[in-house]
Amino acid sequence: MKFSPIIFLIIFLTFSKVTAQETNYYYGIELNSGLSTEDRLPFWLTANDFGKIPDSNYALTTLSLGKTFNADKNFDIAFKTSITGSIADENKAIINELYVSLKYKNLQLNAGSINEEVVFEGLSSSNGNFVKSTNARAIPGINIKTRGYLELPFAKKWLTFKANYGEYLMNDHRFVDNTHIHQKSLHFKSKLNNKLDLVVGLDHYVQWGGTSYSSGKQPTSFKDYIRFVTGMGGGLDASGNTFKNTLGNHIGNYLLQLDYKGAKTNWNFYISHPFEDKSGREWANYPDGLFGVFMDFKKPKNVFSHLLVEYTNTKHMSGLNGPDDADAGRGRDNYFNNGPTYHSGWTYFGQVIGTPFILPNEINEQGFVLGVNNNYQRLKSFHVGTKGIVKNIPYQLKLSYTTYYPWFDSASTYKPTVFSSFLETDFSSLFNHKIKFNIGTVIDAGNTIKTNYGGYIKISKKGLF
Repeated sequence: MKFSPIIFLIIFLTFSKVTAQETNYYYGIELNSGLSTEDRLPFWLTANDFGKIPDSNYALTTLSLGKTFNADKNFDIAFKTSITGSIADENKAIINELYVSLKYKNLQLNAGSINEEVVFEGLSSSNGNFVKSTNARAIPGINIKTRGYLELPFAKKWLTFKANYGEYLMNDHRFVDNTHIHQKSLHFKSKLNNKLDLVVGLDHYVQWGGTSYSSGKQPTSFKDYIRFVTGMGGGLDASGNTFKNTLGNHIGNYLLQLDYKGAKTNWNFYISHPFEDKSGREWANYPDGLFGVFMDFKKPKNVFSHLLVEYTNTKHMSGLNGPDDADAGRGRDNYFNNGPTYHSGWTYFGQVIGTPFILPNEINEQGFVLGVNNNYQRLKSFHVGTKGIVKNIPYQLKLSYTTYYPWFDSASTYKPTVFSSFLETDFSSLFNHKIKFNIGTVIDAGNTIKTNYGGYIKISKKGLF
């Protein structure tokens, strides 16, 4: 793929002459180039960018075109197409997003690949969700959901809910090709007082169906599908073996969140607790999960306008297997891996779908990833993110310190520690904010790796037409 700056300069100048109107149609253009001192890029240069950034020195272009909903219409359509072409060790073009959405009053139907909404100003290490971050590409599928929280007839003043139901297809090359994902969620919001809300909820994912590299087609009957959706056990795999746990690869997340809206500060306290079997559903794997606090100081022009602090723990995994636990399929939950069937685990195009601190295995000789690496699965991580403005220059800063622990029963004392930093500054004021111009610096350092320095330059423009 040849890189032609002249072509993109013409596009920039053309769109710059388009004046913003009262319209829902928009475009986006991005030029982005990054490099590092080592063969692979530092952690925060590639993580949490929806799988768009290659893991080597690169230059890329992203073009987007879409339409948003009209807020004044009960029925409307929205769509988006976003494509990235990159020059790196492996030149490629990928589809970031490609979807059509329909809304009717308080309901919405999405069809295609659509990115998760970014929360907490993009400062979170996992977008506030242990099992579904912004680290991997959007998976194509169909999803019906409520548009925000809806009132319950019997509790209009103090209790609302939101929910969704979706089916997706993992179209990457993996151990079980054409793996399906069933996904549903239900969240309740309770108004405790005029300033404080309590949110509790559940996200449930199931990998099912597809064709295994070793055992062929997996169960897809209606009776099997009911087991996938409900989490029932007793199903048979393609070899006729009975599952000790539920049929398919189940992954889930409990959410507990307190939202406070004050006169001078808004803050959110949240816990994202993972489960992959009954022990996790019963919180036997506590204190594993993501714990965070996000603060909005409601002063966007201050040096510190927002602050986020997070702690991620995966060491427990429901503990060691005892005789009773082994029979019940409990203990050593092995997050994002699946032993019986779905050996590519909770990864998509080689990238972990959940918290990016858990690292995937390398692509094997067959061309697919066999889940996540046990040497980089049990961990404790402390993460801080902040943003603000210094001398009229907006910035975003993220700092993470992660310690990885050996697998259960290992005699190894190998405990890699990694410090990862990310600083992005916005110099758009040099162009009167007609073009967004960002410069980033990223560093990885640790006790088992060479210090890796990286940086990038990103030029982008968005507008209406």
